[in-house]
Amino acid sequence: MSAWNRRGFLGGVGVLAVGGLLAACGSDDSTPPAVPTGPEAEGPTPAVTSDQMASYLKAVHSAVEKADDDLDAKALAPRVIGSAASFRKDTYSILTKNKDWIAKNAEDFRASALDRPGEKAVVPITSTTSDFPRTAIALVEADGDDDAAPYFMILQQKDAHSPYATWGWAQQAVGVDMPTVPSAKVGSEAVDGKADDLLMSPADAMTLYSEVLAWGGGKDSKKQLASDPFTTRTHKDIQEERKQLNEGVEKDEVGTIREIYTPVKEEIAGLRTEDGGAIVLGTMTSKRTLKVTDGSKVSYGKDNIFTTIIGSRTFTKEYVREYGTTVALYIPPKGSDAKVQPIGATRAVIGASGE
Repeated sequence: MSAWNRRGFLGGVGVLAVGGLLAACGSDDSTPPAVPTGPEAEGPTPAVTSDQMASYLKAVHSAVEKADDDLDAKALAPRVIGSAASFRKDTYSILTKNKDWIAKNAEDFRASALDRPGEKAVVPITSTTSDFPRTAIALVEADGDDDAAPYFMILQQKDAHSPYATWGWAQQAVGVDMPTVPSAKVGSEAVDGKADDLLMSPADAMTLYSEVLAWGGGKDSKKQLASDPFTTRTHKDIQEERKQLNEGVEKDEVGTIREIYTPVKEEIAGLRTEDGGAIVLGTMTSKRTLKVTDGSKVSYGKDNIFTTIIGSRTFTKEYVREYGTTVALYIPPKGSDAKVQPIGATRAVIGASGE
């Protein structure tokens, strides 16, 4: 029998606070941008002006702020859609159903679970591509915390009759070199998941990242993915949990732990950087499963948010925690010696189950 408590709920299950400032992003408006190596942009000017970007970010922030205050996902529409809306809805459900536990055991959980971007763009990037969906990305300051790292936020307009809306945001990683992007007045070409003039397509890069998160660096046989704080933290968290789980017994005698990530295929988009590479955002869901060895039992000495959701602190078969994660990657241009660099991640708790 293994009985243990997680040392800190917010340590591995909430938003990843990575802190720091964008190292190199945004050209001086007076300096001509470098000639990109990707295909020529279809339009000569950005599709979104700075004033328009400001209004879109304000609308998104207002929607999220109201929804968070009321724990009402309906208030997110039409500015927050897709995974951003579904992850928030799941978090609201957890907060609503478990408010007594949260009030007694983790007063800061509500605030941490609902960390969000503010409404001011630190660096706006907009597409010059005229086709729909139109894409913009903004590095947005954190809401209400001057010391917190900003967020990469994706904004897309589905068609001429739809507003710009976001399906995700990823908090900038600290200690990671950032690509340089064209000035907002110059604009950038949009890329989708199939772009084939990069070191690898955005879809392939997201798949590779999800596999390395789940299985480790062995999945990156060509060594094309650079290290990053989110991967390091995730792997360390699982190894510490495995060590605690099997303390005093042979390896994995009590149980095994694995977290599997699944990219959301419909949500991957980005914009060109000055070197012809791209900043790309995408979303993933994941399940961290503790499989209990036959004849063993895993018990928690006291409730955490997951056991509260499930309604049990003891498991004899499995214990599953579910997350939703938005990530930002920099993908170099084809032929580059650089690696795909994860540059941001934000993670939300979206559910739990067990028996």
